Amino acid sequence: MSLKQSLLAWMRGGNGCFEELALAVFAYQFEKNPPYRRYCEALGRVPEKVASWLEIPAVPTDVFKLEGVGLRCFGQEEIAGYFLTSGTTREVKGRHEYAGLEMVEAAVLGGWRERGLPEVNRPWFFSQRVEAARHSSLVRMFATLARGTEAEWLIDGQGRMDVERFMRREDQGAVEVFGTSLGLLRACELMERAALPEGSWIFETGGSKGLRESLTAEEVREKLSASFGVPAGRILNEYGMTELSSQFYRWGNEETHKGPPWVGVRVVNVETGELAKSGELGYLEIVDLANLETVLAVRTQDLAVAVGEREFVLVGRDPGAVNRGCSRGVEEVLAAGDR
Repeated sequence: MSLKQSLLAWMRGGNGCFEELALAVFAYQFEKNPPYRRYCEALGRVPEKVASWLEIPAVPTDVFKLEGVGLRCFGQEEIAGYFLTSGTTREVKGRHEYAGLEMVEAAVLGGWRERGLPEVNRPWFFSQRVEAARHSSLVRMFATLARGTEAEWLIDGQGRMDVERFMRREDQGAVEVFGTSLGLLRACELMERAALPEGSWIFETGGSKGLRESLTAEEVREKLSASFGVPAGRILNEYGMTELSSQFYRWGNEETHKGPPWVGVRVVNVETGELAKSGELGYLEIVDLANLETVLAVRTQDLAVAVGEREFVLVGRDPGAVNRGCSRGVEEVLAAGDR
């Protein structure tokens, strides 16, 4: 069985050993991904000297913004598509290329299953369809979760949000509401209190700092809970990014974001770059085996405290980092719809 087949089987419900597969993926990428190999060699981290997943070099997210750097394990002629990070019109966007979406979609569905999250039956997406946002990893995730359902999409190709259609819905049981924090907060501004049926829940992601109104995560939850009539314990927060293929979730009143078995979480000291001590705040690094064909280890610009190997308490974004993210991307789409 190939490395890819082993990973897919694991994500689809089989078994796997994270340490063993992480080292195998690292060796594969060292061989197949020339830019990553040069980076590792410069650090003196080659497969023969790396004995643990904790030692696998992580690339900063900004590396995905470098033009002319093919951060992938396949040739340019094999590129089937790419996801772009959100950003301002003038800002260089990160680009995550792929030869196929099989691994990405397996990670989405497998991660949902592994966390034991609620079934998606009657989803309402405060989002564009994938046809209008082909380069959004979040919209692709939404489309993957929507399969087999009668999903409703409430933002059109021009960025107009159809809140009236949502308010006219005829409830025949619980519903699920998906969107970025900012998209959902915009909906709260435009509609009357929704009072969703018992059993309904909300998926939100992206945060709100640096935009129209800077709110804490708890303040976002309070606003969404009040406007949609859903208990705060029925709100799911997702942590993900374009540079990764897997997601982390904080469900209800949990304090931590938890990931599936094929990811690892590290926190490094901001000043030294060494692994942080237990309970110490630092930069969040994620080792994601679903990133088989690009780079498995990514250093984010987020500050966190690790809790075990696949779990962390998110503290916030490095104040010196440029504001970006899927939530801001939706904000810009909506602003275009206002014009």
